Amino acid sequence: MSINTVEHETILSDEALVRRCKEELPHVTSSFELLVARHMQRVYTLVYKIVNDHEEAEDLTQEVFLKVYRALPRFDMQCAFTTWLYRIATNTALDAMDRARRTRQQVIHLSRAVKHSQSAREPSEPPLSELPAREPLPEEQALRRELRECINRVLRRLDREQARVLLLRDLEDLSYEELAQVLQARLSAVKMRVHRARLAFKELFGEFCGKIYQVLSIAEQKEKRKKQGSNGKEISV
Repeated sequence: MSINTVEHETILSDEALVRRCKEELPHVTSSFELLVARHMQRVYTLVYKIVNDHEEAEDLTQEVFLKVYRALPRFDMQCAFTTWLYRIATNTALDAMDRARRTRQQVIHLSRAVKHSQSAREPSEPPLSELPAREPLPEEQALRRELRECINRVLRRLDREQARVLLLRDLEDLSYEELAQVLQARLSAVKMRVHRARLAFKELFGEFCGKIYQVLSIAEQKEKRKKQGSNGKEISV
């Protein structure tokens, strides 16, 4: 393949590449490989925001594109390729999250039984948040990391549809019109879903992350005042 051919294929639109895939697959995969290269990082980022695990996100991203490869011949192109792709990606990641949640519940039930049998003999272990960090980290950096982890826990506590609309609307920055295509719903219904999902997130965030957020805000304010005081001293000199 010549350099000119590669450059031409690189600038082809998603729609043009999809049409070529429909004609060429499974015998020729070059157009599909271009689609994968173009959207791999975006899909990985979206999936990672749902599962919060790099290795699992990599595996699920591969699974997403395998599903796309198999389903492309049936893709009717009534919506943008990215809209269809994000639908597959979010469903794949949310399915994985549901499986993990069921497994986690089984582990929790087992661990509770073990802890109950040991409670009369051993003092309870401190929560992970109270354990010392393995490496010394600045307070603000540690709090930010803890807040990110807390936000991910809140997202996993939301129901499937609430998590999906928040991720696509507020994190992936899809428009309401694009979100309506992904969800295959009316625009008015989508706006209501987003509103309800934000309310649910806000309530859970306050319950589980409010204290962390408050401590982080205080730490940031202290650091800001410290810098302002330092700048003031430099100016006065």
